Order: sequence, then structure tokens, then C-alpha cells
Amino acid sequence: MLRTKRFYHRLAWLLLAAMCSACWKNQPQSPDADALLTQCERDLDAPPPAVNGAQCGSLTVPVDAGNPALGEIEVYLKRWPAISAVKDADPVFVIAGGPGQSATYVSDSLSQAFFNLRKKRDIIFVDQRGTGDSAPMHCDDYSQDPLTVLHQDRQAQLLDDLRQCAQTHQTLAPYVTTPYAVADLEAVRQALGYDRINLWGGSYGTRVALEYARRHRQVVRSVVLDGAAPVAIALPFTMGESAGQALQAVAGQCMDSEACFSRYGNPVHNAEAIARQLSVAPVTVDIAHPLTGLPQTVVLDADKFAALIRMALYDRLASKVLPHLLASAAENDFRLLAKVVSQLLSSGDFSQLAMGMHFSVICTEDAQYPHPSEPKAFLQVDLSELMLQVCEFWPKGQLPADYYQSFEADVPALILSGQRDPVTPPAWGQSVADQLSQSTHIIAPGGHHGVTSQGCGSQLVTQFIRNLTLTEKEQACAENIQPFAPYLSAEKSQEAGETP
Repeated sequence: MLRTKRFYHRLAWLLLAAMCSACWKNQPQSPDADALLTQCERDLDAPPPAVNGAQCGSLTVPVDAGNPALGEIEVYLKRWPAISAVKDADPVFVIAGGPGQSATYVSDSLSQAFFNLRKKRDIIFVDQRGTGDSAPMHCDDYSQDPLTVLHQDRQAQLLDDLRQCAQTHQTLAPYVTTPYAVADLEAVRQALGYDRINLWGGSYGTRVALEYARRHRQVVRSVVLDGAAPVAIALPFTMGESAGQALQAVAGQCMDSEACFSRYGNPVHNAEAIARQLSVAPVTVDIAHPLTGLPQTVVLDADKFAALIRMALYDRLASKVLPHLLASAAENDFRLLAKVVSQLLSSGDFSQLAMGMHFSVICTEDAQYPHPSEPKAFLQVDLSELMLQVCEFWPKGQLPADYYQSFEADVPALILSGQRDPVTPPAWGQSVADQLSQSTHIIAPGGHHGVTSQGCGSQLVTQFIRNLTLTEKEQACAENIQPFAPYLSAEKSQEAGETP
């Protein structure tokens, strides 16, 4: 659900480039914490870390506490120690999304968002089992080049590859779901000697945070949920509808602008026309690779097109240029679209997502949720098709009897939603807010997937965790997170009085 910020900003810039509580001193740690964490090793060939003095370590936990015969697993974690020697006792635990994302891998991209909190609080990143350096469950690269092969021609091979991946991870797959993540977080809390903690979850990470609050309310001081994804979201069944709503919002902004509408027309109509064309007759485009400049052939079909548009909708900056991209392709100029697809599919960010863990969560939790409606297509494509086919053979785990039951809690909670989020729209944030009696739900009008790193988002998170509440004045700053004006070209944007 949640992709890395680095990934989406890389996609956004490619699009633009192609067109042209109590405090105490020296809080003591438990003896186990000193042995558990040491200074993180640094690869001298890699860029310097965003935070100096980070500590890393691994905690040994049982694969399944109820079955010792299954053995143990190492859960990897990182801590940013508080800057101040006089620090608050309750740290912030950061829970990544995906599912399949590594919390420690994305930590550097969150350094600015958590800078003020880090002044007086430890920040803890735990790689959920099956991700990062916690027994990662990756799937091998697919055997065919997706740039030059039609999706329908490679789907059989793709399913075979995923069957092999399922077989590779069949032993661990049932034990990497949300309840096990919660147990691991609790084990880390105890090992580090914290009496109470704050939780920040992004996208799928919000589900882990909610389940932790259900099981361990007594140690949770506060919860921040950015892009709420409760289990009821049943991802395969809601992906198409949510993406369609986000595209309509982006198109509506263009149509409300005389300059944008006269230049590009209706972006939704353009997208639908392109989707129909590609579903009947895929297009082959010869381009220069956007990074290497070498000649490259890209086959565009409806599946690649739908995937690209959905990905772009995750980010404010990428969405800014969607009307231009769609108008160009609608006029049978597919070069820009091909360049973006080329960079998207060759991006190394995909390799960072542990797809084995991803399917283990989706197939055990989301796909089996008793969802009442059928999935809706997005731009002629059923986004759930492949996922549900994989779930037919993927090894599944057991869930607690009450896992699908909603619960109520009095934990102070801040819920952040982007009005244009294509996967966790505000309706899911409100459904969670209704369960939490001390919740504040803030909707950013121009927010997409992930509000913490946008505008005053980090300020909201910092103030809430510090004070467990937000004033109306503090909340009002979210109104400043407005949609970016559609890209027209520097000249046209200036004529329209807009910022390009």
C-alpha cells in the first residue's frame, strides 16, 4: 500500500524532466538494551547516513510462541537516540507499509519528518519479519523483460515465478502476518526497557499499529495513523475504485482551470480513450532510455498504462503532470508515456519490497475478508486479478478469532488522510476515527498517499505526540496542503497566473 517516498519523488521528477508526558535526565536503558544495540555499521561506498549515531541490532524471537519446534527468527531494528540528554521516556515506534516495506530502509527518507520529535525522543524502526534484514522474503526477478513483452503474454510465466516463490517461503509465510508483527514489536519494547511507547504507522503500518493498540492498550501513549488501512480495506477488492476516485479528483482540478481544460481537455476521458486503444492494440515505441540515452523498445499495453497512472496518483508532484501526459498519449504521441514506463519498471525500488511477505499478508488477511462487493476495474484493468490468482496457491496463516471484529479504544490518535489518496482515501480514516474515542482526523485537500512529509504534516505529528492534542489553529494548517497547479509549461502557467 505504501511505497517509498524516494520512489514516488523519483517518478515525479522523471515526468517533469521528460517534458522538458514526563521527562527525566539520562533515561536508563535495561541491561539487555545495551547488549542488543550497537553503532550501525556503515558502508563506506554508500552516501552518509541521514542521522549520525544510529544504533542497530537484532532480537531473537520465536517463529511461533505456541510451537517451539518451528525455531527462532532474528528481527532487525534501528534506533535514533534522542538528541537531548534530557529526553522523554516514551519513544516513537515507526511501522512501515507495503506490506513488505523495510522500516530501516525507509528510515533515512523520514529523517526530516521526525527531526523535531527526535530532539527529545528515541525513534525506533523495526523491520517487520519477512522484510528488510528480518528474514526477508523476496521473490526472484521475473524471467521476462516486462518492457518488451505484453502483460497477457507474460502472466503465465509470472504466476509460475510466484508459485516458485511461494514454495521457497512456504515454511515462514504463515508466520509473517500482522499478529506476529505485533508480538515482535512488543518483544522489542520489552527488550529495550520502555514502559510506554508512541506509534506512527504509514499505510499498511497503520493496521499493525491498530492491532498493537488493541492487544497492548496499556503501554500505548498515542497513535499516529498516516493513510489508514484497516483490515476491512480488503485491498484486492477496493484498489480499482479508490484509484478511480483519485483520478477523478485530479481531472476535476484541470477541468476547473480554463487554461488546463483548454490545453488538455478532460483527463479522465483521455485516460479512458487511451486504455480502450491499448486494450485492443498495444503500441510499440522506440525511445532513448531516459537515463542512459541508449535505444530502447517499449511495448505499451493497458495493464502497464493502468499501473503507471495509479502509481502517479500516489504523489502530489507526479499528479501535477498527469493531464499533460494523458493529453500527449491521447494524440498518439506515446513517447513520454514510454519513457516514464521504462524508468518505472527499471527502478531498483521494486527490489526493496519483500513480495513474499506482501502476498503472505494480503492473501491471509485482505483477500479472505468477507467483502460484499466485486472489485471495480481501473482504466479497463482489473487490478485484483493477478493478486487473487496468486492467493489461490499462496500459503496462508491463521488469524485470531476476533481479528476481523472492530474494536473501540480510548487511545489518543491522530489520523491523517490525503483527499486524493488512490489507495487509502479519507473514508477509511473516518472509519478508524469512529472506533477511537480520542481521535482527531485531519484531511489534507491536496494530500495523496502520505501526509506526514507534506507541508505542515510533520509539525502536526510532532505537536500531537508532544501534547496528545491539537488546537484548531494547529489543525488548520493542513488546509495549506493544496493540490499543485497542473503543469502547462512555464510559459502557459505564467499566462494563467499559476506556478508551474
